[in-house]
Amino acid sequence: MNLFVVRKHLDRILHPVLTAIGRLPIHANQWTLIGAAVGLVGAVVFFYGYWWVGLALLLLRGLIDHIDGFVARTFNQRSTFGAVMDDVCDRWTLGVMYAGGCVNISYDYPHALIVMGLGITGALTNVIIKLSVYAESQQDVWREKGKIGHPIDVVGLFGSAEFIIYFGTGVFFTALLHDPRPMLAGAWAVAIMSHVSLFQRIWFAWRRYRFVDPAGRQLPAEPAPAPAARDDEGEAPMGEAR
Repeated sequence: MNLFVVRKHLDRILHPVLTAIGRLPIHANQWTLIGAAVGLVGAVVFFYGYWWVGLALLLLRGLIDHIDGFVARTFNQRSTFGAVMDDVCDRWTLGVMYAGGCVNISYDYPHALIVMGLGITGALTNVIIKLSVYAESQQDVWREKGKIGHPIDVVGLFGSAEFIIYFGTGVFFTALLHDPRPMLAGAWAVAIMSHVSLFQRIWFAWRRYRFVDPAGRQLPAEPAPAPAARDDEGEAPMGEAR
């Protein structure tokens, strides 16, 4: 299970603050773009090794990601375009910030570029499998306040919030200790946990849908073997014993 499941509780805790912010003359889609801009600046900051500033921007970007969804749900600013852009900007922003940090420490640890590739690939494949399950299992899809929901949303130990925890912890200790190794450990954590989460979602899909036809029909658990053909006199086919 990931931290997506606690979003409603977080909404209730932050409701007064988020409501006050939501009254600003800024549309939910504009908040999404502001979050993307913050992430881009954060990527540059990480690339140049300003870890404290980068950590602040990473946390600010996470807050903005929560604000845009809250504003859209609360102030009736939902749209299909907004939902699409929220997902796109979320993944793109985290990817460029992660890349900026990995490239910086690659001067000391060249294999960080390989770790970066693993982390980005794992994170993107997590998104792809979720969207694929959405498309192939329409019977389990629902909409809550306009946003698509599915049981797979809470499967896995990797999501946007988890990324901030894994990556942000490494950034924090690198800034504190002036040592790139915690940052490298954070990059490894993203790479490893994104793939653990991917296997969890594959396991979920296998258990839930391996006997479900894409057309919605239930498939037999173990198809019975076809009976051997016999001739009119009851003889088994050639090469077959009775």
